[in-house]
Amino acid sequence: MIFSTSSEQHVIVGNAAQIARKRVKDVLVETLSDVSLECGANSWTFISILMPDERVIDYPEVKKYHKARKVIEVRVQIPVNEFKEADESRQVSLMLDAVLRSIEMMKEIKSLKITESDVLVLKDSVNKARAKLSG
Repeated sequence: MIFSTSSEQHVIVGNAAQIARKRVKDVLVETLSDVSLECGANSWTFISILMPDERVIDYPEVKKYHKARKVIEVRVQIPVNEFKEADESRQVSLMLDAVLRSIEMMKEIKSLKITESDVLVLKDSVNKARAKLSG
């Protein structure tokens, strides 16, 4: 499975979001490289949203499956103030929490037909990434 990331972020988080996202991405790209899902999806795009409260309404969470390209796209909000005030390891942890939540959101995509086995494989990959990044 191909894992890619992007973000919608406010300037108040500075470079911290890119740093945390890159660390998470690098490990997940490796961890997911040999993963195949029963549902047929072969690519997962995770987009983190880090916006202040007054702007977050303009950046809703999104979950969709691009069937023709077999791409799962999930946009997940991360509490910007908690992220901004956290140290680097906590920021990575918050990013991983959002990635885990994106897996839960995938279960709501009717066209995806994700299986419980797929969910477990993805969660296991994220937990392996968390262990690698915290150790």
